Amino acid sequence: MRRQAPGTECIEPMPRSGGRSVTVIMTVKNDPVGCATTLSSLTAQSRPPDEVVVVDGGSTDDTLRVIRQYEQSVRNLTLIESPGSNIAHGRNLAAGRASGEIIASIDSGCRAESEWLWELVVPFESDPATEFVAGVYRIEAHSLLEQVVGLATMPGQLTPVDPETYNPSARSLALTKDLWHRAGGWPEWICFSEDTLFDHKIRQMNAVWRFAGGAVVHWRPRGSLRSIATQFYRYGTGRGHTQIDAASFLYNLRNLVMTGLAGALCLVTPWAAPAFWLLAGYFYLWAFHDKASRIVDRTQRWVAYPTCLVVMWVILVSHLAGYLVGSWQWRRDRGRFQHRMEAYLAYS
Repeated sequence: MRRQAPGTECIEPMPRSGGRSVTVIMTVKNDPVGCATTLSSLTAQSRPPDEVVVVDGGSTDDTLRVIRQYEQSVRNLTLIESPGSNIAHGRNLAAGRASGEIIASIDSGCRAESEWLWELVVPFESDPATEFVAGVYRIEAHSLLEQVVGLATMPGQLTPVDPETYNPSARSLALTKDLWHRAGGWPEWICFSEDTLFDHKIRQMNAVWRFAGGAVVHWRPRGSLRSIATQFYRYGTGRGHTQIDAASFLYNLRNLVMTGLAGALCLVTPWAAPAFWLLAGYFYLWAFHDKASRIVDRTQRWVAYPTCLVVMWVILVSHLAGYLVGSWQWRRDRGRFQHRMEAYLAYS
């Protein structure tokens, strides 16, 4: 296994296993079990990667030892140790070190199906003009709560994704190294929702985009309300830093303020109670009824209905709280967020 210092340039080309060479990249920090799951799945690919580059962001547990255990079974495994790196910086380090013409991205903790990499690479082989391929992911739940969270929040679980509007997470996608370079890499100045902004940039560049519905990785959703709240608070903060899809956040903020004011008026006059219950029922019960009903049908457990409602309430509030904090930071430090985003989107 080759170990590289951060920032080391790619030197020699990697051998190919038929067609264009492919490097799989992954970032990790303090996740020995998840990292082992992902690396094990990469050893079972029908189309093996020509190279795997893993960037560790400063693990203090057994993660590094686990990665090194795979040096014999994972072909051309390179470990880059970069303490303090955020996810975007880690991905850029890995992509910069990659020798492959095609870069496939996966997240630690994901289990790639055996045809995952083959499905991602096929569009590049069949059409040399292809620059970006979006893969998909499915939930691998260990509890009802995890199942509900995955079904309620992950694209493609309850209804098929629309390839025209679908923006993949970096847990399952591939792109040419040339496109990564022209796009300026993942935005390192935000710590959350960096792959959303990266997808936004790629679409703005009118890159030749393909959808690979068979490129599947399995991912375990969060397993507690606290971890769900933390996850979506961070997502919301990232959206506040970029102001992407601000209209939907403002819509949710308006609804929350209206319902809160009606609730406050109930303390003054009982005549406000019907308005409060009408608003609360419409925005926080009826709005999620269809999704909750579908999840009950999928799980065949009635308790999934109230579980879905609670999950959606937690997500809505934490997402909105993060967005408000991120928006405040965006306005306070425009040099870091707004101006950098404008420069990032303008670069190509």
